[in-house]
Amino acid sequence: MTSLSKFSFMAILLSLGVLQGCSETDQQTTEEKPLRPVRTLVVGAVENANWREFPGTVDAAQKAELGFRVTGKLHSLNVNEGQIVKEGEVLAKLDDTDFLIQLKSRQADYQQAHDDFLRGKSLIGKGVISQSDFSKLQAQDIAAQAALESAQRNLEYTELKAPFGGRIAKRYVENYEEVSAMQPIYALQDISSLLVKVDIPESLMITAQEGTEPEVQALFSGIPGESFPLKLKEVSSRADEATRLFNVTFSMPANPKYNILPGMSVTVRGRPPQATEQDGAIFVPPHVVQEDGDGRYVWTVRHENDSTGVVNRHAVTTGAIQNNGIQILSGLEEGDEVVTAGMSKMHSGLQVRLTAEGSK
Repeated sequence: MTSLSKFSFMAILLSLGVLQGCSETDQQTTEEKPLRPVRTLVVGAVENANWREFPGTVDAAQKAELGFRVTGKLHSLNVNEGQIVKEGEVLAKLDDTDFLIQLKSRQADYQQAHDDFLRGKSLIGKGVISQSDFSKLQAQDIAAQAALESAQRNLEYTELKAPFGGRIAKRYVENYEEVSAMQPIYALQDISSLLVKVDIPESLMITAQEGTEPEVQALFSGIPGESFPLKLKEVSSRADEATRLFNVTFSMPANPKYNILPGMSVTVRGRPPQATEQDGAIFVPPHVVQEDGDGRYVWTVRHENDSTGVVNRHAVTTGAIQNNGIQILSGLEEGDEVVTAGMSKMHSGLQVRLTAEGSK
């Protein structure tokens, strides 16, 4: 073989080696396994745990339907709906003409009966009249006095006065109408403090402990971002026969910033006193926690970039399972990222492709 032929043969062999090397590299790249996809969750401390919400209604601390105690014709209506009134303020009056006439008549009757009684008293001591006749004069005097006092009260009843301070919620009549005794004229509500009423299901009443007061707040859709503390006032001990719900009443101080009125709808948000101890606690979905002979653990992720990371086993101690998930007593901190799906046959140091689930 000539020198030229030897050189050509070697060049061909080298070319084949280079091609073969390129082919093997390409094949290795093609056969490289894709990263295992996992779903992850960034854990955070739970604030305001175990709140339950129920619809409720605002009511007045005091309310009354006001009417005259006598029948008559309206003479004046002194206040209108929505007006604030003071205790003892005259709200309305009846025409008192007939009541004044009756009072004068009763005064005359009493004066006559009392004079007869005084004369009889002086005569019985002299033996001029019998004890029986004197007793009749005495009874007539007492009856006439009672009739006079009744006429005086009826005249007073022609004025309708506010039994307490508050707001006129409704006016039922127009002026100059004939009204009967105890017919509603005004609805008066004391809104210096308010009541919030809500119906509670049996399941909560069973777990409620006597002597403990829950933490309860009132929320109004028209006042976003604010809550108002409520104080327990009374609890019904018998459920409604139709709904099987127990009526619970809370008191709420009036707030001068807002015009909160009886009849408004409200959301009552409450939780038991012990729930405040869980503020700041960390919860994860129960299936995230795994267990073997070395104890309970979760898989956490250390990010390499936005789409890949490396997993590691993290030992944890757990508390009770609640509505928020299972409580982590130790082993995790706020901001840690745990694997929630794709955990089978996992080992520390495994590189994975990340799919975020959200925050908890």
